[in-house]
Amino acid sequence: ETKHSAIVCLPGVPREMEHLMQTAVIPYLKNRFDLSGTIKARILRTAGVGESAIDQKIADLETLSNPTVGLAAHAGSVDIRITAKAASDSEADALIAPVEADLRRRLEEWIYGADSDSLEEIALRRLEALGWTLTVVEAGLDGRLTNRIAKTGHPAFLGGEILGEVADPESLAQACRRFQESRQSDLCIGVSLSCGEEQQTLHLTILSPVKAASLTRTYGGPPKMATQWAPNIVLDLIRRLKSS
Repeated sequence: ETKHSAIVCLPGVPREMEHLMQTAVIPYLKNRFDLSGTIKARILRTAGVGESAIDQKIADLETLSNPTVGLAAHAGSVDIRITAKAASDSEADALIAPVEADLRRRLEEWIYGADSDSLEEIALRRLEALGWTLTVVEAGLDGRLTNRIAKTGHPAFLGGEILGEVADPESLAQACRRFQESRQSDLCIGVSLSCGEEQQTLHLTILSPVKAASLTRTYGGPPKMATQWAPNIVLDLIRRLKSS
């Protein structure tokens, strides 16, 4: 500590850090520097839609002063941050609530979760609700899709196969059928990403208890972002699946 500043060191374990921030550090800082009020944020997470499309629907809300509404675009997803300044957390919540309700009304199924929700967790909850198990076959993604799903530890995921090279749609479908049969999964999704100088192309194969389908999606953004965009496209597809 000095007369004008202080350094606070916290443990790296998230739960311990968050607990100490709320119960010790924030009260200390308020007292040490005679601070009052609070700033609180709520993040709504969207997928399957671009920043410009969201902006068209909520542009008027982005002009608010308290709470404020802002967008943060990522490859294949967009976050909407609602930030309120108030005397207390409860007052901040009261400012955020009607704006969040309005955003959910306008954006509907584009919103998949809030705050710490991840797209892979939401997708697997959808599979759990359907009673389906999942396998994936991927090429050109450096294992990113398989790794993201596997990290959830959800029992609905029966594994992924990473192909050695980018596959054409027919080869991808054949690999999916083989892997689905070997793991006896209800749903198998194949993903093959090929990157060009100006456009990236994603081939998808979907083998579900309801139907078999093939899709192609293109991405015109930076090639380095394509391996982040593609898993988000697949996970958004999974979380929207229907049972019939």
